[in-house]
Amino acid sequence: MVMRPASLLARLRGPALLSLLDQGAVSGFGFIAGIAAARLVDMEDFGRYALVLIFGSVAQAFHNALVTAPLMTLAGATRNPRRYAAAVLAGALVLAALLALGVAGALALYFVVRGEAVPLDLVTAAGALTVAQNLQLTARRLLFATEAGPRALAMDLARAASFPVAVAGLWAVGIPLDAARLVGLLALSALLTTLPVIVGRAIEPGRRNLAAAVRRHWQMSCWLLPVVLVTFGQEQLVWILAGGTLGDEALGGLRAAQYLVGIVLLMLTATENVVPTGAGRAYDTGGEPALRAYLLGVAGRLGVPVGFLLAVVAIPADLWLRLVFGAPYIPYAPCLRWLALGVVFIFLRDMVGQIFRARRRTDVIFRAFLVSLPVSLVLIRPLLDHYGVVGAAAAVAIGHGASLVALLAALTRSKAPASKASLPNPTGPGTPEERPDRC
Repeated sequence: MVMRPASLLARLRGPALLSLLDQGAVSGFGFIAGIAAARLVDMEDFGRYALVLIFGSVAQAFHNALVTAPLMTLAGATRNPRRYAAAVLAGALVLAALLALGVAGALALYFVVRGEAVPLDLVTAAGALTVAQNLQLTARRLLFATEAGPRALAMDLARAASFPVAVAGLWAVGIPLDAARLVGLLALSALLTTLPVIVGRAIEPGRRNLAAAVRRHWQMSCWLLPVVLVTFGQEQLVWILAGGTLGDEALGGLRAAQYLVGIVLLMLTATENVVPTGAGRAYDTGGEPALRAYLLGVAGRLGVPVGFLLAVVAIPADLWLRLVFGAPYIPYAPCLRWLALGVVFIFLRDMVGQIFRARRRTDVIFRAFLVSLPVSLVLIRPLLDHYGVVGAAAAVAIGHGASLVALLAALTRSKAPASKASLPNPTGPGTPEERPDRC
């Protein structure tokens, strides 16, 4: 049966449409900012710009595991939304500051190991970007979780508009652009557009509310956090090794290929604003049958456009790299095709992973990633040595494929817990008795 366009549009509305539009603004901004960076600076400096974003993405993954991923599952069941939001923002601010110190230190160590002088301006800008973007991620997820999606969209559109204005301003007054200045402008644009949201929700959370929020988040994060450590070895470590082994130009080429694949990842990232909460509610109200029906519907609606866009991007990869980034990036077309295959694995893995997130069994997700980690670690070095930059992209795709296989195997072995609708619940929703993923 072919779904009519009117039927498709009827389904794509409300929070789902806002989520897609917002993620379009966020990812579209990142895509355009990346193209601008590649065009405005040389390939080596673009590699440094990409390096900062890689370290920043690791920090954001930690922040997501500890703050925003649990937030999207738990927000619908909180009894005091305003106090919960205040507690989440307070914790997010502290964590973002600690992660900024970690990013700055790791970047400094990276340059020391390479025998180069530490670029203090780049390291400082990277720390500022870590704080600003993690706070903005928290604000965005919180707005969507509290049905304030339009405000999140306005925030992200404001950032997308302010960055090019700032870049044009520097260019107009004759200040030369480099990686450090571009990263600094990214940080400033994120901070200025996020502060109004944070200030508007800045109430005293109270010690009891803060402690309760930390405890509830940790009951999920204690397994999601190790997943970050495991997935670091599957992707970000590959990019860092590629830059250290092959040079900043190779890292810049890899990042360019990743930007084009990111057009498709936009749709998958957008689901984080809606699907975890929807899956959790489906499971809470209808148990396993409702959860599976919900996720099959999501996978069916997303699968066709994801596959189509991947084909459009990957098959004429040479053409897209030349048109978007320039002729020097054409040799990285095979990297783009490998990364597109990795997105297929990511899409399928995310759909399966939502089952375990809704069941509050994030430990299963961790174990699936843990199985795939040795695959990536064994392949990284030989693929880099024999195939260079293409081997780096292949290692990333194979790592995602291995984690998908491991998660599917876990799903076939697992027995779904009893429906929440049939469980006795004398102590209220979200109590320890209902959380089999306790650490």
